[in-house]
Amino acid sequence: MRILHSLLSELPLAESEFEQQVFEFCHRWHEGQATFLFHSSGSTGDPKPILITRERMYASAKMTGEWLNLAKGDVALLSLSPTYIAGAMLLVRALVLDLGLVLVEPCQNPLKNLPPTTIHLASFVPTQWSTMLDAGINFKNYFSSAKGILLGGARVPERIFKDMGFPIYETYGMTETVSHIAFRAWDQDHFQILPGVQIATSDTSCLLICSVVTENKWIQTRDLVEITAPGRFVLTGRLDRVINSGGLKIQPENIEQVYSSLINVPLFVAGIPDDFWGMKVVLFIESVEAIVWDTDFIDSHLASAEVPKEIVYLTSFIKTASAKIDPTKTVALYLNSI
Repeated sequence: MRILHSLLSELPLAESEFEQQVFEFCHRWHEGQATFLFHSSGSTGDPKPILITRERMYASAKMTGEWLNLAKGDVALLSLSPTYIAGAMLLVRALVLDLGLVLVEPCQNPLKNLPPTTIHLASFVPTQWSTMLDAGINFKNYFSSAKGILLGGARVPERIFKDMGFPIYETYGMTETVSHIAFRAWDQDHFQILPGVQIATSDTSCLLICSVVTENKWIQTRDLVEITAPGRFVLTGRLDRVINSGGLKIQPENIEQVYSSLINVPLFVAGIPDDFWGMKVVLFIESVEAIVWDTDFIDSHLASAEVPKEIVYLTSFIKTASAKIDPTKTVALYLNSI
């Protein structure tokens, strides 16, 4: 753990590989590097290289600063790798807005060994937030003056997304949009776009995005959405994850949310080939033992076609380089083993 009051002054010597990555990024930014190479997360396919200009990163940082009213001297916490867009953009916000920075080695419980510290901005993936909740962390020791605690990188289960007494948001974005372009408060079912962002939908109901962070060009995502009001949308699933089972198109994300509200273990839903269904809805759970849940709750929240026809327990899932579950490779490995 290290606390830096500003990234605009001389940086100390790195004491870990993580700090080396952080300081190298800062040096490249200070030297005026024009473009930065990132890779997509790989959660829906092989990671692809994406070159992002300094101007787009600067614009994204300013958008977040204006949204959260961040000011010089505010303190940000980084416990994500700067080799991916989420971690890199937290650094850019600190550089552009002159924020202080608390560095914690990326781990599942970044606050475990951190003494009480005033933090105004932090970004976490849902598994980190879930781990800290389960550990009984007293968040008021850190976030009583927070302006924005951001959860992103994957869908946030509703059971861990609740009123905490400080601003907490699920964010929506990707490498191509230079991190988040929309946010959702704990008591909302929709995402609200940031100022300067435009949205629309394609013929296949996929979200279209245009902003200065996309160089004012429309980009098409593979996220299925419903635009409920100007500047607002609800995520309904992924085009490339739709399961065609028994002639019905089923969105696994809805099923995952229901089960995630009952059990606190990694899981996902996928379709596997089946003679009767065509594609059979299967629930994959990362656990060494079977888990019992309230079947009445499941039946009341899912249509009969959505209820998994099989449950598969695996000791571990295959993960991407950014630590996200890789459903495609996990299912392939499972099918090759039976």
